[in-house]
Amino acid sequence: MKDLPFKAVAIDVDGTFVNDEKKYDHEMFGEILYRLHKHGAHFIIASGRPAGRLEADFGDFIDSVDFVADNGAVLVRDGKIICTTTFSKKCILNLVDYLQLRYPGAVQSTLISGVKHSYFLKSTPAQFKRSHHYFYPNSIEVDNFDQIPEDDQYTKVTVDYPSKVRRELEYGFNSRSVEKIHVTTSGWNYMDIIPQNVNKANGLKEFLAYLDVPRTQLIAFGDGENDIEMLKLAGLSYAMENGQDSVKKIAKFIAPSNNDNGVFKVLNKYLNETRK
Repeated sequence: MKDLPFKAVAIDVDGTFVNDEKKYDHEMFGEILYRLHKHGAHFIIASGRPAGRLEADFGDFIDSVDFVADNGAVLVRDGKIICTTTFSKKCILNLVDYLQLRYPGAVQSTLISGVKHSYFLKSTPAQFKRSHHYFYPNSIEVDNFDQIPEDDQYTKVTVDYPSKVRRELEYGFNSRSVEKIHVTTSGWNYMDIIPQNVNKANGLKEFLAYLDVPRTQLIAFGDGENDIEMLKLAGLSYAMENGQDSVKKIAKFIAPSNNDNGVFKVLNKYLNETRK
């Protein structure tokens, strides 16, 4: 028997923790959390999902988990937002103008994510609205993005456009903007545009410092490009069997797929090998 080789767990949600139907076994998760806490281990959800969606997803465990939401732009501890990294409204509108200029049609399938609400154009295709309503139930439709309010905090822009242009988009916009962007993808065709230097790893660093846990004692699970920095940070890193090839190359180990309870199986294996 041996000690648990980590003191913090970080998991991506879509394609990693939940199955393809966006579900997970609540009873099994509760048991694993109980056993992890007996070892003094912390559990952190690191996702591209907004904080409000994560709070709904993990409402039964809200006192036992922390959130790195919006790919690291929003940090939530004890049910309260402790840190946000945001775009100014001016930067958002400049980005919308740039998308309109360089990538015709992209703005029609764009969602702007704020801390209070998310924003679609009224002219956005119904299919795009439906596919994102689950993740952004507090959405508001506007005639144009000039109408987004001054008093929200803007953390992310999601665009339904071929992600192969993400590097070109990032470089092109940053070459003419004071506020810089980072463009990533979670594995689907959508691009997530977040403030430069924002990623899950930097969000996790804030929590690890607060918890006094070294990165060597972090275990992390992910499947998409927006998980790469997190997996590089962790002492133990797992890519899901269903994950992108680029992610599998980065991770130290491969976990069973999200549809096969891969995260639970790996964590149970470590827990069953420990003393407690």
